[in-house]
Amino acid sequence: MKLKNDESADVRSDVATQVIGLFFVAIIVLAFTTNPVQTGTKEGQRAPALEGMAYNGSGWSEFSMDDWIDPFWTPGNASGEWLVVEFMDTDCPFCIESAVMLGQYANYFQKLDPAPGQEDAWDGPMVNFLASATELNIEGHETSRSEIMAFRDLTSGETCNGRDCGSREGGSHSFTYIDDIDQDNMKKWGIAGTPTYFIIQPDGIVSWVSSENQGEELQNAIYRILTESE
Repeated sequence: MKLKNDESADVRSDVATQVIGLFFVAIIVLAFTTNPVQTGTKEGQRAPALEGMAYNGSGWSEFSMDDWIDPFWTPGNASGEWLVVEFMDTDCPFCIESAVMLGQYANYFQKLDPAPGQEDAWDGPMVNFLASATELNIEGHETSRSEIMAFRDLTSGETCNGRDCGSREGGSHSFTYIDDIDQDNMKKWGIAGTPTYFIIQPDGIVSWVSSENQGEELQNAIYRILTESE
């Protein structure tokens, strides 16, 4: 007896085989043509995670930089929001010295105030500022959340580098401070000293690092990079 073949089943089987074959071909093509961005802190790399409890002036809450990143952003999109990340220590004399400049330009690029000595407001993309406050392994560099709050808000009662935190020059800061007293973020980012600054694109790619551009001031780098990205 001759068995009958289910011709429609044969056709479906052939089509399924072809689809599976095309799928694997596509995977192979992607594997050879896609250039994944390496995670790291050099310019052009994807910034590592930045997490912890953060203080924004009203209280402490969980923070993740991923919530500030738009992975679908493309250069030229003015609606994307950039990031400036500062790694600092509230007992670091250089961090205290730069707090004046950082506060002024944070207000300017976050569109809160005009630039220092100018009347014009920033008309470029929004630039959000973040500070990751650590405790360096140096004698006299003991910090706490209370000290971080006092440094940010310019209030008295805590000591920053041997002086009352409320006595540093400049005004209070408008941006978020992250508790990195345990150095978790600092170690992930490979920070050798403070202050260290990063400019991060809206898609999370490192655009500029202060340690690699010691001849360029942070605010000048922001002007240059954001103008070039338009």
